[in-house]
Amino acid sequence: MKILNKKEVQIMRDNAKVHKLVFEEIRKILKEWTTAIQVNQLCWKIAKDHNVLCGFKWVYDFPDNICISVNEVAVHWRARKGLVFKDWDLVTFDFWIKDKKVWINTDSAFSTIVWWKDKNIEWARLIQANKNALYAGIAQCKVWNRVWDISAAIQKEIEKEWFHVVKDLTGHAIWYKLHDKPYIPNHWTAWRWAILKEWMTLAIEPILWQTSWKISDKWDWEISIADGSLGSQYEHTILITDGDAEIII
Repeated sequence: MKILNKKEVQIMRDNAKVHKLVFEEIRKILKEWTTAIQVNQLCWKIAKDHNVLCGFKWVYDFPDNICISVNEVAVHWRARKGLVFKDWDLVTFDFWIKDKKVWINTDSAFSTIVWWKDKNIEWARLIQANKNALYAGIAQCKVWNRVWDISAAIQKEIEKEWFHVVKDLTGHAIWYKLHDKPYIPNHWTAWRWAILKEWMTLAIEPILWQTSWKISDKWDWEISIADGSLGSQYEHTILITDGDAEIII
């Protein structure tokens, strides 16, 4: 991967301001009977107003502005017509911005629960384990550490809560390309020994499921867990510095 310069990283930070706004507005409208189409249109409007691109729409021929995954679908579910959120749905929103100046990318995701009166404790525990794994991985994003240090920290947090690492999906380097080497598995892997360097920009994204790690991929973007249990995804774009990593978004 290319190491970004200060100007390019600042573009990432500018993208992140729009990214944060998108997530704030999604949280405001998310409730029972909110539709995926409403969220998809919201993303398009905010991106248009701030003169950036919804990255998913512009790469890989993905048909929507954001990935919206519900319950057993952990990644890449489309904003389909007829997708209406219900109480206690576990929903992941995965959004990616590409700026119009030099085409730098930022990528981030969060999972949340659509609830009415009471929190679903098991769903909430799944999400908390996902967050803990994300920040454990980011804590290992230091100069001279290796990719496997990130992977091992993520795996430890997930398995500590008796959940399962999704082994077929990884984090990645991010810059002008959305997905670039080094790829970052969410479990320790001996051959992921790449050394981390200052000014690297990475997308750290633990993806976990309740009862299995085996996926079902029907080649229509959506990737689900084979046994139908719940999945969760959290993601930050980070910058490796001479100290602790900077969370850009």
